[in-house]
Amino acid sequence: MDISCTEVWGGTGASDVSVQLAGVRGECYSRPFDSGARGGDIHFLSVCGVSMLSKIVLADVSGHGEATADVSSIIHAALVKNINANDNSIMLEQVNRAFLERRTDDFKFTTMVSLIIDNRDRSLVYAYAGHPAILLGEAATGRFRRIEPETGPRGGIPLGVLADTQYAQHFVQLEQGDVLVVYTDAFTEVRTPDGGFLGEEGLAQLLESANTMRPDELKEHVLSAVGDKLDDDASLIVLEVL
Repeated sequence: MDISCTEVWGGTGASDVSVQLAGVRGECYSRPFDSGARGGDIHFLSVCGVSMLSKIVLADVSGHGEATADVSSIIHAALVKNINANDNSIMLEQVNRAFLERRTDDFKFTTMVSLIIDNRDRSLVYAYAGHPAILLGEAATGRFRRIEPETGPRGGIPLGVLADTQYAQHFVQLEQGDVLVVYTDAFTEVRTPDGGFLGEEGLAQLLESANTMRPDELKEHVLSAVGDKLDDDASLIVLEVL
């Protein structure tokens, strides 16, 4: 069976596009800090196995803006090199090793989340490397919740910390009309009126308040609410399950 993959959209620069992958469609938004040409967020969307699988990766290098762009380029290059790795845990381990081999003396760790969606049965396998939780909007209820492993820790160790780090892959069954939201911590670290942070639960509540499951409307709702409060590289991917 052909499981070769093709990058559909990706990079370290600004992006605001509608995307169509295998079994999902939606929005990919990324904005480097201070409107720079490149930043520390990496988005990577690919289709594998003759439109059988969709792979979505989002990563966030510590720091922001042009100062992190060289590091984020290393991560993106490692993702391209490992594009055909269709096991999230193996892919994270390979990218982590590549990152440690090529990074400079200026220490930068990177958080990452990797998702693979199987178009045949709407199944999702995912793995975290210290990244904020995927938010799942359930078509049946209109509610958004964090996707967490049933057993063991959720987060994993960020890339660039330990060479022999192992990552766990987990499974979730999706339904038609469900929505997946992946993002970088610029959104969860938005300040609220009481001086705290929006957080993952607050972002989930913000998504629910849009009263829609359309990816374009969800993206615009979130950006309208927090856009002028973002003080980091910011990326948001919203995908509807077909």
